[in-house]
Amino acid sequence: MIAAVIFGLVAAILFALAAQTQKKALSFLDDLSGTFISVATIAVVFWFVAIWNLRWEFWLSKATLFFVIAGLLFPAMGQRFQILSVKHVGPTLTSAFNAFLPVFAVVPAVLFLGEIVTPLQILGILALISGLLLAAFGRGISMNNKAFYLLLLPIGAALARAISQPLTKAGYNLLTEPLFAMLVMASVSTGVIGAMVLSVGSPRRIISFHKGHAFFVLNGLLIGTGILALQISLIFGTVSLSASLMVTTPVWTLFLSIFVFKNEDLKWWHSLVTFFVTAGAIMVIIGQQ
Repeated sequence: MIAAVIFGLVAAILFALAAQTQKKALSFLDDLSGTFISVATIAVVFWFVAIWNLRWEFWLSKATLFFVIAGLLFPAMGQRFQILSVKHVGPTLTSAFNAFLPVFAVVPAVLFLGEIVTPLQILGILALISGLLLAAFGRGISMNNKAFYLLLLPIGAALARAISQPLTKAGYNLLTEPLFAMLVMASVSTGVIGAMVLSVGSPRRIISFHKGHAFFVLNGLLIGTGILALQISLIFGTVSLSASLMVTTPVWTLFLSIFVFKNEDLKWWHSLVTFFVTAGAIMVIIGQQ
């Protein structure tokens, strides 16, 4: 239980750092090429890490099918929507809409994995959602300055990430090998984004090298490590717990924006967001016990 909480929070912090590197990287490289570099970096890292414990019987396990399906969504589509969202609405607002992640993840976990969500956890998730929606509206989002469809980008990123969690959890019920799971998922995702680059992108931009490539490689390292931490959290805990801890990412994003990268001013609603998210996370953790 404690391990699930620790690794869940570590994943949230790494995802917050990744959002900041995405914003910087997009100043030098287009979003589709950057997504491919980021996802491919994740795949290369896990091939180097997992190959030392790789066994051929892993590929024959039924769990591999769950990991392949999860890889079609995350990190592939999760990163695609995430980077597009950072480009159009910024890292903080993108992270704020991860508030929808518990809803997307918990529902299939309850329906297909038989997990039980306690009343206290429901209150916690509602508190998380309330706080993070406050973060979105506190930034002044309105129909006048943001096209409505752009809000679908961060929601799409949260949805892809959320659906992948019960899929990987189902796989872990058959084969508890997070490194192998990430190897499969990242490899499938690289193929998905690579096909997009060949069909609508510019492969030449990937071959060249400049600052944008370096930032997206760093982004891939952060995302990959964060995903691994999330997988470990799923092994020791439940989908509802891990998904709820992920929505603390906006708090870390705000902290980094204000105190580290200094690209955002402290406003009154920041403290309210912190209160709602902290209280919600505590209720989810206590409810799990």
